[in-house]
Amino acid sequence: MPNIAVGIAFQSKYPKAAFVRWKQIDVFKWQVNFSLKGDDFSALFNSEGSWLETVSLLPFDHTPKQVQESFAVKYSAEGLQQIHHVKTPNRDIFEIQWSNGVFVWKLLYDISGKIVGKLIV
Repeated sequence: MPNIAVGIAFQSKYPKAAFVRWKQIDVFKWQVNFSLKGDDFSALFNSEGSWLETVSLLPFDHTPKQVQESFAVKYSAEGLQQIHHVKTPNRDIFEIQWSNGVFVWKLLYDISGKIVGKLIV
């Protein structure tokens, strides 16, 4: 179990979380998996209780319109595998995992639909 600062930070950020499962990543980070309103999430907190990020799966039609439009310009829906919404204190990133039949790509979009990263996974 995490220390009291991490537990309090999590409870105050996600007071209605259910099915909470903690895992220590390293000396300074804790990962917590939980459910909220029927959806699954994973969050990271540092050992001082600061929230670092929260990740959730999203269907394509729940991403911002700008992300959908930017993706559709270069990529086909047939290759879509999964989409993660990564929320941090500073920004939101949408990680779209897409396959061209040969490689699996991770396409990173910001909330405005601008591609901010692209890598083969």
